Amino acid sequence: MQPTARQVRVSAYQLIAAQVLVAALMSLLFLLLQGAQAAYSALQGGLIAALPNLVFALFAFRYLTQGSAEQARTSFMRGHALKILLTIGLFIGVMRQDDVVASALLTSYIVTLLAQWSAVFFFKH
Repeated sequence: MQPTARQVRVSAYQLIAAQVLVAALMSLLFLLLQGAQAAYSALQGGLIAALPNLVFALFAFRYLTQGSAEQARTSFMRGHALKILLTIGLFIGVMRQDDVVASALLTSYIVTLLAQWSAVFFFKH
């Protein structure tokens, strides 16, 4: 049985919420291990992974149930392009900060991204 458009949309937003939770947990871990600045950098790294996915989801599912297949494809492609550009822009903006802890930022980014890749184990439609 195929999932409904609503189920797909809800699953995508649940995944993004899970990514934000992973980012918060990574931030807490870095707070305990390395201090406040590392925690802030870890939170930024996690959000760099999660926020572009939210933008993508908003665009990708805009025409899922209404509109033509061409509108859906175009919206999906725009969302993907915005996701990539936003990720690059966020990395540039954060890395320009003087007090960023790069190891915490990148570790949290990678772990949060891995949460996205593990979605197939948690969201079975």
